[in-house]
Amino acid sequence: MPKSPLSTFAQIRALSAKQSLAFSVAVLTRMVPHVVLYDELIAPAENAALAEASVSNELGPLAHKVLGLLWDYLINHKAKFNYGVQLEKIESMTPDIGPDTPFGVLPAMDACIGLASVLRLIQHEQDDAAVIISKLAQGGIEAMLLATEFSEQNDRVLAIDDPETQDNAHFALSKALKAHPLMEFEIQYQQHVLEYVTTHSLDAAGMKALYDMTRETGITTLGIELTSE
Repeated sequence: MPKSPLSTFAQIRALSAKQSLAFSVAVLTRMVPHVVLYDELIAPAENAALAEASVSNELGPLAHKVLGLLWDYLINHKAKFNYGVQLEKIESMTPDIGPDTPFGVLPAMDACIGLASVLRLIQHEQDDAAVIISKLAQGGIEAMLLATEFSEQNDRVLAIDDPETQDNAHFALSKALKAHPLMEFEIQYQQHVLEYVTTHSLDAAGMKALYDMTRETGITTLGIELTSE
């Protein structure tokens, strides 16, 4: 297949509504597991007050449920559900961030923002959902790398006083981030999904094949093993 002259984001913007929805859910499938991890490892300790107030804190199961509803909707378009109710639940439980927020909250927040965007897309309220989700997936990888493997290099870049020197150092850092295996894998994966949704029939069989392709990657966007379902 000849390479498109358009950038990845331009190709995503050119998708039809159904293609955009399929692309969005396929990318989100490798992001939502981070919500489950947040719920299991971080949320209980941080939200003891919510637990005492009998406020539900099970964001992971909710995100997993909504993702399942979205796949059901794609595979069987007659499988309707109350988009507005699920959107309200996701928005009300999306974690907030602050100056001292642990990194683990950020991937969960990104996934929730992505789920909310898809639910608005279905309701014809957010046409750019696929672009947002694509950027969230790639941005999440960059944020993790800057907080781990590239933290010292990033600190050195930020400490440079000369603007031109800092720009050059930042360019070199950005190039290194894009060359990281996780980032390369994500970009290739998104390109693969783009090719799939634009060249295959998106009927029930096509959507099931897309789901299988997504699961066969074996890892989330941050390189965590996808559990079997």
